[in-house]
Amino acid sequence: MSVPADEPLISTTKLLAFAETMLAKLDVPQEHAALTSRILLEADLRGVASHGMAHLVDFYVRRLQNGKINPRPEFNLDSDQPSAATLNADNGLGFAAGHHAMSLAIEKAQTTGIGWVSVGNSTHYGAGAYYAMMALEHDMIGFSMSTGGRLVAPPGGLGRAIGLNVLSVAAPTSREFPYVLDMATSVVAAGKLEIAGRRGESIPEGWAQTAAGEPLTDPAKLHPDSTLLPLGGTPVLGAFKGFGLTIMVDILTGALSGFGTSAEIDSGLTAAHCFGAMRIEAFQPLADYKERMEHMIAAIKDTPKREGVDEIMIPGEPEHALAEERRADGRVPVHPRVLAGFKEAAEEFDIPWDLEEGS
Repeated sequence: MSVPADEPLISTTKLLAFAETMLAKLDVPQEHAALTSRILLEADLRGVASHGMAHLVDFYVRRLQNGKINPRPEFNLDSDQPSAATLNADNGLGFAAGHHAMSLAIEKAQTTGIGWVSVGNSTHYGAGAYYAMMALEHDMIGFSMSTGGRLVAPPGGLGRAIGLNVLSVAAPTSREFPYVLDMATSVVAAGKLEIAGRRGESIPEGWAQTAAGEPLTDPAKLHPDSTLLPLGGTPVLGAFKGFGLTIMVDILTGALSGFGTSAEIDSGLTAAHCFGAMRIEAFQPLADYKERMEHMIAAIKDTPKREGVDEIMIPGEPEHALAEERRADGRVPVHPRVLAGFKEAAEEFDIPWDLEEGS
């Protein structure tokens, strides 16, 4: 979806300060508030508005207020091995838990070549790409997975049985952009329906279905009992592939951590994650790896193009370009309804208001 002209551009510096101040009002430590704010903003910079600042108030502030998220968690390792660990996140903000766990996975990979950390008793952690991309600056391949809200029907099913599970992989390349896969294992993330609803747009057939199994095109009617579909949509178009990926994520997050899969846990309020890091030099020289990556990328980009296509893009390439552009500009678009919610929350928490376009 393109960004409508009526979405004002807001200063990234002011958005970060606003988010950090609001989280601090709810007793979130400065380090966790800063991490949460930065990871939300990174999603907006990369054009992933479905997981960005739009969720600050409704997803995180309100849940902190209602006691659904622990503002001051104590992270504990239930298991700690040379290349693997299991972290209990104490129901804290998923951003802080995710950053802590991915940092531990990277630390283990520095020593053993690989590091994997499963996380239980956590909460929503935003866009998965941020954590996978943490591995890039260490010349590692990063992995990030999470259970999501239980909103997806299995192939042939009508009810909400499995989660909007997340799978992300990031790998260095020889180009200025890394390879980054960041996907829901459903056809789309639920946030895409939120965006369509805010903009008054319909959604394509194949994203969701009603409780009776009919195609759903009005995003406002997802709740209370309609469902999203697994990646592929229908069995003939590969829904069992998306379904299988969802279960794979559940195995590596909820089952491996011992916390519970998306079919079991309190949908939308709690989450399990898994993070991995692979040190490339433990497998082959970095230069050789990057040479192989360059050959692959060049071969893909040299593919004959359909009419109207200027360039074949690698996963992560368009998001990287957009993030560079928005960082240079220092602003990101924010929907007027989201800004209105921010302003109400600012008045509620007695926070100075300065999130105006051009300010």
